[in-house]
Amino acid sequence: MATATSSSDQQLLQALVSGHEAAFDALFTRYYAGLLRYAKTLLPYPTDAAEDVTADVFCAVWTNRTELNVQGAVAAYLYTAVKHRCYDRLRQQRRLAPAPEEEVLEQQPEAAYLQPDQVLAYHELSERLLQLIEQLPPRSRMVFQLHRDGNLTYEDISALLDISLNSVKTHMFRAIRFLKESLYVSGSQWSG
Repeated sequence: MATATSSSDQQLLQALVSGHEAAFDALFTRYYAGLLRYAKTLLPYPTDAAEDVTADVFCAVWTNRTELNVQGAVAAYLYTAVKHRCYDRLRQQRRLAPAPEEEVLEQQPEAAYLQPDQVLAYHELSERLLQLIEQLPPRSRMVFQLHRDGNLTYEDISALLDISLNSVKTHMFRAIRFLKESLYVSGSQWSG
């Protein structure tokens, strides 16, 4: 069934490029709810930002429909677009209103008892982990982020990316093994 969805997505995409609104409506109906849930996991604060980001992605798809060049699964393209828009939104908010260190500690109550050197070590570990995630092969990185950041189940990821459940498990195993080994080599620890 996942193959049928993928081929029908490609047909809808071809119709969309030709300007058929019904194809756009079908893609919107098929993916909006899942993309919105994913955006809410990346933008967890109580605002309409996740809805704005998801709507922006669909507006961009419609506006740029004649230039769309989707390599691979349409769903993967849409989820990646939402992820990048969310990260752009977060970067923009950080630039506009940087939070003082006290507010950061209030947002992370478990960090309130940490000493300054422990807070620094925590931030360094987080940065190192993000760098390592970017070094993962593209498919493994996508599977890892959809599961960890997007809170999607292995089954959902399998259907979304049109790969077998065992492939999803293999990608997750390899990603976690790589991250743990890389952090171990650098002297950091992560409890993945």
